[in-house]
Amino acid sequence: MLGPLRDDSPRTIGPYAIRARLGAGGMGEVFLGDRGDGTGPAAVKTVRRDVAQDPGFRSRFRREITVARSVTGPHLAPLLDGDADAEVPWLATAYVAGPTLSAAVRGAGAMDEAEVRMLGAGIARALAAVHAAGIVHRDVKPGNVMLAADGPRLIDFGIARDAGATPLTTTSRMVGSPAFMSPEHVAGSGRVVPASDIFCLASLLCFAATGHDPFGDGPVAAVLYRVKYVEADLDDVPDALRAVLERCLTADPAARPTAAELAGHLAPGAAADWPAPVAGQIAEYGRELARVGALDGPLLPGYTPTEAVTGSPAGPHQLPARGTDSTPGLHLAPTQGPGLPAPARRPRRALGATLAALIVLGAATGGYLAWRDRGSGPAETSPGSAATIVAGVGENGGPDASGTIPYGRDVRPAGWKKSWQGKFAGPPLGCSAGRDALVCRLVDGTYEALSAGDGHRMWTFDSGAELGGRGAGWGPSGAFFMPAGATLPTVYDDTVVLAVGGRLHALDARTGKGRWETRAGAALALESAPLVVGDLVLAAASGSGPGSAGSELAGFDRATGAEKWRQPLAPDGISMAQKSNFWPLATDGEVAYAMGLAGPKAFRPEDGTPVGSAGGKDEKSANAVCWGMRVRGTSAFCTTSVHNDDPSGFGDDLVVLRYTAGDLKARGEVRVDSGLVAEAALTALDDRVVVLLRGDEYVESVPDEIVVVGQADGRTLGRFPMKVHPEEGMSNPVSSPLIVADTLVWADTATLYTVALHPDGTLGSLRGTAVPGAPGPSRPPEYERANGIELGKEVLAPQVLPVGGVVHIVYDDGTTVSVPLPE
Repeated sequence: MLGPLRDDSPRTIGPYAIRARLGAGGMGEVFLGDRGDGTGPAAVKTVRRDVAQDPGFRSRFRREITVARSVTGPHLAPLLDGDADAEVPWLATAYVAGPTLSAAVRGAGAMDEAEVRMLGAGIARALAAVHAAGIVHRDVKPGNVMLAADGPRLIDFGIARDAGATPLTTTSRMVGSPAFMSPEHVAGSGRVVPASDIFCLASLLCFAATGHDPFGDGPVAAVLYRVKYVEADLDDVPDALRAVLERCLTADPAARPTAAELAGHLAPGAAADWPAPVAGQIAEYGRELARVGALDGPLLPGYTPTEAVTGSPAGPHQLPARGTDSTPGLHLAPTQGPGLPAPARRPRRALGATLAALIVLGAATGGYLAWRDRGSGPAETSPGSAATIVAGVGENGGPDASGTIPYGRDVRPAGWKKSWQGKFAGPPLGCSAGRDALVCRLVDGTYEALSAGDGHRMWTFDSGAELGGRGAGWGPSGAFFMPAGATLPTVYDDTVVLAVGGRLHALDARTGKGRWETRAGAALALESAPLVVGDLVLAAASGSGPGSAGSELAGFDRATGAEKWRQPLAPDGISMAQKSNFWPLATDGEVAYAMGLAGPKAFRPEDGTPVGSAGGKDEKSANAVCWGMRVRGTSAFCTTSVHNDDPSGFGDDLVVLRYTAGDLKARGEVRVDSGLVAEAALTALDDRVVVLLRGDEYVESVPDEIVVVGQADGRTLGRFPMKVHPEEGMSNPVSSPLIVADTLVWADTATLYTVALHPDGTLGSLRGTAVPGAPGPSRPPEYERANGIELGKEVLAPQVLPVGGVVHIVYDDGTTVSVPLPE
């Protein structure tokens, strides 16, 4: 649907007056434009400034405009105009007033056979025109099909490519959306051919006929495996239609029909009109277009359409004359207002960075404790510094998982005198830093500790796993594998707690020597970790009853390992994959939170008494429950997601839910600009701000950036793009931002970034500090991901662990650098 312009949105682009914002596309933002010459509304796509600065981009974009002009057909959204040489390059296509196929099916349900045949025949004819021009679309998916009153339209030639393209116009990045890829997409973008579009169209038609993706959902590796080996679920497809689609869903591209042949197979029995619910959606798009067209100016924040427009637009895709009096109840906000311009954004992250996002959203570690002078390892502080700090810091910050480190710059790890560089023996997958040691779990399930003071290797804890050459990752079925079930480590004062091989261990942080061990559950998820709450260690455990297959939360004495209590998190009968969802999440020192079957649950740590639980947003949630738990003062926060209505029709919007800490009574949502929640993750918050990390390899409409919003009002305070590497195909992922000493901190593979966070919640300027010894960007490796994703081979985001005025940065090759927090 049409959205208001932002303060920094352009008011004109080329010959087009900009009337509203449609969303974001793979190149940049998309706007509704009008030339005022009766040619009708246009979807005007702008190019991100950082992309436009690429020396080779304009020549590629100019060629793309030329190629798009050559494609015409009744079921295509034609190119109207474009300028590759403008300061901000742009192109305009005909605006289609209607929902995407994704939105239509979500809102109205699956279509019947005649309606699917009408849809398929139209898109097949569009592909026939595309292929006749020597082009492969490459991304035929429900989000790229618009439903107009007079039939379907195939859109988005932003990633369509000349079938004979050279590296000038293509990259090695996988192009497409996993559930709607072909086996050729999985094998590598260089193998994609026109017949690949036919395979994807057949998948799309299965979705339209059944309401679900033919290759299922779940982890990317599992979906890609099913696509590669053509394991499609066609059980709910009508018999006659199934026979047509089965010819398209064959592993051999040469055996698939051409687009023209497919159109001929689908045309008999096709409906003449859309079903009534879809027609209603299309009509609403038309009414909204008329309302906006009748405004005397662009759509701005504060617009409230309290009454429909009288009359109708001049045509199905025509904007009415401006400034009419036929729109009572329409209100416009002032044309001036405060706001920060959205800075340039970088291209898509590599798959490894997306996987790394799962790691940096990992479990909170450590606990609150006074750091005392103890022998050779006193914490070093300046006179007058606070005595109570977080004894262990993980990727989510301290034990409250808020991402905020509650102590100042004057605190240092024991023995830290100057910057140092160290090295772990293998790729780390989750770390925790304390007063004496920086401890990481490695991909082979072992643990290593470096001295927090100077970086020398202190000890190794061997999990005893028999690897057979296999490290951590996801198998083709989507199940996560971690050698010996090794959890993330938790550092608490002079102790390291970890679970491995079904046993919970407490180790001396300096020597690695065991203090106690007891039976507990293993890590079935990347984020699993024990949690220390005062004198107790909380850990996930398998059900304790005879033959039990459930999941429980168990409390153990921190000094002796004696079990104190158990509480159920999930019942018997859940699958092994489901068990991966349950582990302790966070604590505010008085209440502990863990993930249960219906969402986060709260417990009294002293005896395990349940005190509250948090459900999801509502029945519209993409997940039935909210996930994670971050505690700040008297509030607790968790996140869920809802399907968005972006023109791409693909992806989810983040929803940040607020609860009362302790009993988890619902207190509404944290307001966030609707344009900033697509494929976002919450990484940190304090009493003033909420910090989001955005970006997804498979959702082309979402920029990779860090966004800071006010916690009270959701006002956007700052947007920081991820740094572009000048060489195509290089990956430069970033860590999850944390808040320490009134500073927002994160790192990429070469640079440490800081932004001052002022007492009133306003932000200072972005500062980048080169990290000596950092490995820098790298190229993602080529291997067969359909057979599983091996985390040791992926390009992963660095892990940033601030300990007061010192920041430890752990990179995916094991390189570790410890530097002062920049002023």
